Amino acid sequence: MDSIFLLTVGFIFLGALFSNIMRWRNKDRVLKDLQNYHATIEMIGGKKIWGKTHIYTNGMELYFSREAKNSQGESVNSYIFYNEDIDKIRAIYRNHSELSTENQAQRKKEVDAVSHPNLLLILNRKTRIFFNMFNDAIGEALNVFLSRMKGGGKAGGMLLSTQSDYLKKMGTTALTAVGNTYDPILERYINHRVVVKLEDELNKDEFCGFLKEYSSGWLSILDCRIRYTHCIALDDIERLALQRDMDLSYYLYEENEGEFALDILVAYFGAEPLKLIAVRDNNPENNYRHKINKRLKHGQSISFTLSHLPQNTFKNISTEILPLEFEMIAEERREDDIPEENEIYQSVLPDFDLILASTHIADVYLPRALATLRHGAE
Repeated sequence: MDSIFLLTVGFIFLGALFSNIMRWRNKDRVLKDLQNYHATIEMIGGKKIWGKTHIYTNGMELYFSREAKNSQGESVNSYIFYNEDIDKIRAIYRNHSELSTENQAQRKKEVDAVSHPNLLLILNRKTRIFFNMFNDAIGEALNVFLSRMKGGGKAGGMLLSTQSDYLKKMGTTALTAVGNTYDPILERYINHRVVVKLEDELNKDEFCGFLKEYSSGWLSILDCRIRYTHCIALDDIERLALQRDMDLSYYLYEENEGEFALDILVAYFGAEPLKLIAVRDNNPENNYRHKINKRLKHGQSISFTLSHLPQNTFKNISTEILPLEFEMIAEERREDDIPEENEIYQSVLPDFDLILASTHIADVYLPRALATLRHGAE
């Protein structure tokens, strides 16, 4: 058999194998930093989802921290974002105060490396830029090589001629996987503090932090100081136990026959003041809202009672298990793991949200379709 033909088949096989491996490994250079971190995903319409992220080459999955149901009432534990769904994301926030102690330590190393890069990191990036700049040249060289091979009259040349479109696609895929879109302005500000403007039809925001990375679709800005109003579900035991700045204690009891009350104690340990705004029922039929409007400083605490609750709030509860008393305390302030019975109590608690306004140190991941690097900040 023609040795050129065998060589050509081998070249196609190895090229296809390399191309597929690179495509399989080619996660977005920005989003892959979110792997196995808890994060808040804000959609363009304003909806926010919180959970643990898992990044794939063709999408992302967010694992919920508490029970959720789909439109058919069936239990689900995650939401999968395909590429077309990722295009609907407005921003992703990785709040330092909502991470485990292990993830906090990993994040701190990441921020230190960006804010004070060493020589090895700088050389590594310059090397990668060098190869990116020659990406097109390598592609042209590959095309010339394939054209010369196709020009041969033997079996190998004929095979390359019939597979030219496939080989061109294969080469483009492999090179794209290795390289990245080069932007001179963004590259100038890597590892520097910048101000990025995020704007859509509904809102305008600005974030000041260290520009860590960019890809064709995303920017990552680390160590931003963000003040915003958000909600935490009172029955989200996992998320409440992860709070580094806030501990909560519950005491659920029967106030009168058939009427229940919930005492809540909030202890605050954050550096910036925290404002507790209200507790609201997520069931629109109940229209229940308990106003708080109290500001807490580091070391302060507040207790309040949710009483006269709607009759359907605890429709499935058995009075035999009352009163219930349990607490959600951050890892560094508790002696043991989260008690197993806390997970059981989660199914008993009402679907209420605690509305609060606070300042967080967070890393922000922004789509380049909406975000613009507007200022240097040093």
